[in-house]
Amino acid sequence: MRIVVTGATGNIGSAVLRALDGRGHAVHGIARRPLPASRSVTWSRLDLSDDGCVPELQSVVAGADAVVNLAWAFQPMRRRDYLHRASVGILERVARATLANSDARLVHLSSVAVYSPRASTALVDEEWPRDGIPGATYSRLKVQAERALHVVAASARARDRVSVVRPSLVGQRAAGGMMLRCGAPAAFPAGALRRVPVSPVDDRFGIQMVHADDVADVVVRILEREAAGAFNVAAEPVLSGHDIAAALCARPVRLRQEVVSAAAAAVWLAHLSPLDPGWVDMALQAPWVDSSRARDVLGWSCEHDAHEVLAELVEGMRQGAGAGGCALRPRHVADGLLTAGRRGSVARRRLT
Repeated sequence: MRIVVTGATGNIGSAVLRALDGRGHAVHGIARRPLPASRSVTWSRLDLSDDGCVPELQSVVAGADAVVNLAWAFQPMRRRDYLHRASVGILERVARATLANSDARLVHLSSVAVYSPRASTALVDEEWPRDGIPGATYSRLKVQAERALHVVAASARARDRVSVVRPSLVGQRAAGGMMLRCGAPAAFPAGALRRVPVSPVDDRFGIQMVHADDVADVVVRILEREAAGAFNVAAEPVLSGHDIAAALCARPVRLRQEVVSAAAAAVWLAHLSPLDPGWVDMALQAPWVDSSRARDVLGWSCEHDAHEVLAELVEGMRQGAGAGGCALRPRHVADGLLTAGRRGSVARRRLT
């Protein structure tokens, strides 16, 4: 197959390229800042958030058997106009270009953030209501993106050529620097995560994680089996606040979720953190998902349990780890401070 991958340099994109390598497919990546071409991947430099990209996008997609849409903006979190353009807008452009081809398939990377808040500790399947987490920008955009995709697919009469992957929080060591850059002030040293004294716990809290390589495996299976529909992807078990405290080597301290949420909002309003408090609300409210459909339809099995993913991600954050390309570049305090001085904080700067 000829497979086009948008957002191919990011957390999941890098894993998808690894998973496709050596499987006999012709892979073409699209990114604002692509990696050098190799024997396994060719590249196009495109800003998919700009309407001006459409002619070249159509040209690149025209000969594809499948397109995997992973392009999504996480920052700057204080510029919601840009986030909409660089998320929902990108999906609409990619979906129209892909589904206009009567044979091409589209795999869109969504999130468990599309789901409405959990009502119990029971795992939910892909039919759980999808109205998002109130007040969370990322969640709202994921909901809007799926609804836009539904409209485009219906208009093209192509619902049987569309797949949606809804993973829980996706981690790998190389994403540690990126996640720390998105969630901590530029002056915060990564090594400080080795000396976290306390970590809040609430018995009502739980979060699911999954390794980027396990998500990539689902994407490859969808492509090669031409599977349609939605697929939840999460590792077991659901992680508790005590699990997170243990991974941080911190002392667990009981603190109600409402207090943690209010504190995150106060820090955000004071411009002391680049992390939109909606992310905390998602962690506290998102339902826990059942991945049975991926196992039954795709023959998928999760290679990394949630404890492994958490440990690997925490270690990557402690090291400010990264990989090739801009999206997964390592994080250094000096670089962050210099960039903040030139272009402003990561939560509001304009992208170039």
